[in-house]
Amino acid sequence: MTDKPVQAAAIVEAMSESVLVTTTDLSHPGPSIVYVNPAFERMTGWRMSEIRGRSPRLLQGADTDLRIFADLATTLRNGGVWSGRAINYRKDGTPFWMEWSIVPLFDDAGRQQFYLAVQRDVTDRVETAERLEAARRSEQRAEQARINLSRYFSPATVEYLAQKDEPLGPVRRQTVAVLFADVVGFTTMAEGMAPEDVVEFLRTIHQRLEAVIFAHGGSVEAIIGDEVMAVFGVPDTGSRDAANALACAGDILSDIDTWNLANKSRGGQSVAIGIGLHYGPAVMGDIGSERRMTFTVVGDTVNTANRLQRLTRELAVKLVVSDAVVQAASHTGSGNESTPLLDRLQDSGQVTLRGRQSRLRVWTL
Repeated sequence: MTDKPVQAAAIVEAMSESVLVTTTDLSHPGPSIVYVNPAFERMTGWRMSEIRGRSPRLLQGADTDLRIFADLATTLRNGGVWSGRAINYRKDGTPFWMEWSIVPLFDDAGRQQFYLAVQRDVTDRVETAERLEAARRSEQRAEQARINLSRYFSPATVEYLAQKDEPLGPVRRQTVAVLFADVVGFTTMAEGMAPEDVVEFLRTIHQRLEAVIFAHGGSVEAIIGDEVMAVFGVPDTGSRDAANALACAGDILSDIDTWNLANKSRGGQSVAIGIGLHYGPAVMGDIGSERRMTFTVVGDTVNTANRLQRLTRELAVKLVVSDAVVQAASHTGSGNESTPLLDRLQDSGQVTLRGRQSRLRVWTL
C-alpha cells in the first residue's frame, strides 16, 4: 500500500472486464458514450476517440435480440441493476456474445448522473454450453433410437444397430425367413374374459414369444392383436436364418406347452399356438408418413407365411412350414443336429394358397 490513495480511474483502466459509461438519456438515439476503458477497446475494436458521444447501440446488429431490453429503462430509472446477454458486434462486423450489467451512478444530491456497464465476452462459454446441449440432444435422440429399435430387435442387435449411422439402411430386397404365430381360438376365448384380463393375457403371450424370437436372432416386425410376425435375416442376412426361424418355431411351441402346464395348475386354461413359416425374398424399409414412420418387411414371402399360419386351422396342426424353409435349413452347416425339428416334420404335399398361382409344398407338425 502507498500513502497516496489509489485512484478509481486507475483501477477501471486496469480492469480486465470492459467498462462503459454513458449518459442517462435512454430515449432514442441516446444514451451517449462518455467513457470506455482499454478492455472495451480490445473487446470491440472501437477506440474511445471514435465512439465518445455515440450511442452504445452501435454494438447491435442483425442477430441482436432486442427483446432483452424490454425492462431496461424501468429498472434503471428505479435505481435497480439491469443484466442481460445478447449477440453484439465488433467494429469489424464479427458477432460475439456479450454479457453485461448496468448500474446507475448518483451525484452528491442523489440524482442519477451516469450509467456504468460492466461487460464481458462470453462467446466461449455460450458456444461450449451450446455444444453440450447439442450433445445432450444427440444422446437423447440416440437413446430414443435404441428404444425404438428395442421394439423389434434383441438387445445385442440393438447395440449393433445403434453403432451405425443408418441402422436399417435404405429400402432393399433380401432373402429372409418370416414367421407368423397367433393364439388359436383367441376371439372366442376373449369373449368370456374381462377386458383387463384380455390385455394381461396378450402381454404375457407377447412377452414369451418375443423372448424366444430374440433368443434365436429374430426381430419382431409387427404385433396385431394376438398375432406376432417375426423376421429372421434383418438387418443382415445369414446362412442360418431359415434354421434359426425353424428352431424358434419349435421352442415357441415347447415354451407354450410349459406355460400351459403351469397355468393349468393354477386353474387357468390352456392355449394353442399356430405357426406359419416361409423363406424367400422380401422388400424392407421405412414406410409411412412424416408424422408416423415405421420399419417393415413386405412382399409375397410375408403374405405366404401369414397364409401358412392360417392353414394350421384347416390341417389341425401346430406348425406349417414351406419346403423353402426345410431346404434352406437342411443345407445349414451342422445339418439336422442344429435343427432337430427337421426330423419331426411331416411332408404334407402340395397345397393351394389364396393369392398364389402355383401350388406350394409344405411340411407340418
